[in-house]
Amino acid sequence: MTMQTEVTGSNPIRSVLLSTGALLLVVAVVVSPKDAFDASIQGLDIWWKIIFPAMLPFLMLSQMLTAFGFTDALGVLLGPLMQRWFRLPGEAGLALAVGMCGGFPAGADTASRLVRDQQITGKQAIILVAAAHFTNPMMIILVIGAAFLHQPAAGYFLLIIHWLSGWIAAIIAIRFNRSHHKQSTTVSPPKRSQHQGLWFQMMNAAREAQARDGRGFGKLLGDTVSHAVQTLMMTGGYIIGFAVFIRLLGLYITPGSSAALWPSVLEVHLGTYHLSQTPWAPLLTIPLIAAVLGWGGLCSHLQVSAVMKSAGMAGKSMIYFAAVRFLHALTAFSLSVFLWIPFSRYSAEVWAPFWPSAVADETTLLPLQSQLEGSTAAAEILWSSFPAVCIGLAIILAVMISLSGLTHWFNRRFSR
Repeated sequence: MTMQTEVTGSNPIRSVLLSTGALLLVVAVVVSPKDAFDASIQGLDIWWKIIFPAMLPFLMLSQMLTAFGFTDALGVLLGPLMQRWFRLPGEAGLALAVGMCGGFPAGADTASRLVRDQQITGKQAIILVAAAHFTNPMMIILVIGAAFLHQPAAGYFLLIIHWLSGWIAAIIAIRFNRSHHKQSTTVSPPKRSQHQGLWFQMMNAAREAQARDGRGFGKLLGDTVSHAVQTLMMTGGYIIGFAVFIRLLGLYITPGSSAALWPSVLEVHLGTYHLSQTPWAPLLTIPLIAAVLGWGGLCSHLQVSAVMKSAGMAGKSMIYFAAVRFLHALTAFSLSVFLWIPFSRYSAEVWAPFWPSAVADETTLLPLQSQLEGSTAAAEILWSSFPAVCIGLAIILAVMISLSGLTHWFNRRFSR
């Protein structure tokens, strides 16, 4: 009762402001129904043609892997890497990899499941959610690189910068947040016999996880589909609502301003689109797009907040999350400014033998852009790329396992 009273009765000014804002938004929709309708259709197109087919398999895959014990087995291998650099248990490694390959809020969804399974604590999940927040790689390569910028090579460049700057920002933020570090290490990892071989430790961890879950395959598949669709429906509602909100802000709050102003701050898909259509020099356009991808948009922040609240994580955690996102954006912008010129100078010569489409002209790439405008064609493009993305996930996990092995060797070699 006390907690409920605090939540419902605290900060009446905030309640008044939110109610007034909602009323003004309704009035704006009534005054400009056509603009609101067009914006909602635009948001629906982005969600249905890009977000839904790109995220659904990863949301389902991450939940099934966790239920089958893959997360626990992987945690044995990723323990040294996650503990040394991210101050997290090894089980958190899968959420980081899923976030890199599946995009938001797949990483947060995996982290919340780890909390519910009592594999990590709520404080650890806050750090993990901030570290695993990435934009879907298919969105960066296919949509931004090929369709928006007409440069597939730029899509690969943005993806590498996005991942690298995300790791750097997370590692720096953890080092400067000692309170989270102290609280996140209070729970010890599961006890495993160090005398057993690595393979036996992994198998034992997987069997224990399957025993804790206890669901049959049919029940697991149904729960997985239901939860994934529910998460995606929430994501779609946020995107459509923010599309309308952004359009109305441009009409009534900042008329005549740059069309990329509000989308860049509030919604990453709309923001990157408007930035790509602005006639700026590539030296400025690419770093700004990289910064918007790192920030993620307030819409994605609220999606992550909803997932975190479902797992019992809320409050000041979003302040830490937003700080990491700002650091991610700043790091991505800085890296892009310094690396885009040498990359663009040599990318055509280096990539031409392997990816001829990377040096294709704009007329060659226009059919791909027109394909992305059709829902069926866009879904076919994304789903046909699913095997390649799964291979990418496997490569990321292999790299993380290799780094974990090097970290373990380094710790043993130089600990004395």
